[in-house]
Amino acid sequence: FGSSTVLYILIMSFGYLTFGGNCDGYILNNYSVQDSLMTISRFFIAFSILFTYPVVLVGTRDAVLDILALPPDKQTSTNINIVTLSLLTIITLLAAVTRDLGMVNAVGGGSLATLIVFVFPALMFRAAIDQQATTPTHGQKLEVNFAMVLMVVGLIMGAIGVIVEIMR
Repeated sequence: FGSSTVLYILIMSFGYLTFGGNCDGYILNNYSVQDSLMTISRFFIAFSILFTYPVVLVGTRDAVLDILALPPDKQTSTNINIVTLSLLTIITLLAAVTRDLGMVNAVGGGSLATLIVFVFPALMFRAAIDQQATTPTHGQKLEVNFAMVLMVVGLIMGAIGVIVEIMR
């Protein structure tokens, strides 16, 4: 956990040092369109999004079905297709009217990614240590405290990112 955090902070720091305050919400937009490595990176990002989208959509659809508390006997192919089509329609309409993907990316990254990267792992690690059969060692207690500090730092960085993007 600690080494991945250090690596994340290093990459983030060098990205910021490269562009400073002129950093775009979508970091690849900061690089020239003539840069062949960045063009390859853009291609692979698009490839990743294209093939990740169905997986995310199915997860979202299943979450919506859970939120709607639709009983299993009502989860027919027709109802599932209606929910899927409704989600696709909403997402497509939002995509059609959204002009600044950098803001969407920055606000989403600052809020949701902060939870996924900093908050949930730290809380799960603390819960795992608390629930183990043996008493936590001194090292484990230190690591839990470190994870909690990183969680707070991550929340602060995420909040700053969201605030800065909204104020732009």
